[in-house]
Amino acid sequence: MGAFITFLSDFGLQDEWVAVCKGVIFGISPEARIVDITHEIPPFDIKKGALAMASALPFMPRGVHLGVVDPGVGTRRRALVLEVEKGDYLVGPDNGLLIPAAWALDGIEKAVEITNEKYMLRPVCPTFHGRDVFAPVAAHLARGVDIAEFGPPVEVKTLEKAPWPESRIEGREIFAEVIDVDRFGTLRFNVARMDLTDRGVRPGGELCLISREKEFVFSFRTTFSEVKPGEALLLVDSSNLLSLAVNQGSAVKEFGLEIGEKVKLKF
Repeated sequence: MGAFITFLSDFGLQDEWVAVCKGVIFGISPEARIVDITHEIPPFDIKKGALAMASALPFMPRGVHLGVVDPGVGTRRRALVLEVEKGDYLVGPDNGLLIPAAWALDGIEKAVEITNEKYMLRPVCPTFHGRDVFAPVAAHLARGVDIAEFGPPVEVKTLEKAPWPESRIEGREIFAEVIDVDRFGTLRFNVARMDLTDRGVRPGGELCLISREKEFVFSFRTTFSEVKPGEALLLVDSSNLLSLAVNQGSAVKEFGLEIGEKVKLKF
């Protein structure tokens, strides 16, 4: 069986762009198997794309993971291949998109900048690196081309940071940020399950959330139905992130918090 490739983008499905990228991949690596994570990332939303990749890739077979959410296409931003500790390769722009997924796959082992024109379609369109740079490189990686062939090494510390900061923990307080709202209106924070369990915080009690000088006390539960319909709760979701939800309702409508908003949690 052919090599395994995942593909995520903000291209949508109305236009031809996803099919064109897949055509390029199959033209180079006909035996490749492609799984679409999603192509419905909101346009230019690096944060949403990064979270979707990081949430999905730990459940995928080892392979090549192509991510294209690239508002800086055609500028001096670098094109990258990252090799991670688990042996996978991540391909995409140096804008933070790939970094949380690399964390989720145990960290970056090597990074290179894609500069070798041998592995690009020529001429390279300055507005479609997904087709001309990233898709062909992903296909060549799937065929077994060594990462060093694509360009010079890059120091990991020079890569663009993840599109959200790490939460900060001081005593029994967590300083966090809203990093996502899912289609059900659930708010997700940059607080991982481990941040809570390492401090003995487990479902069954209560957590206090402070935002905009308002203080709320929520039940910390395992799943939605442990509270009544319409009631809010905090839980750790399937991405292992602390989330604020409303059972059969929308937390974003109920509380009006926005992506990027800072909150404080007390336990």
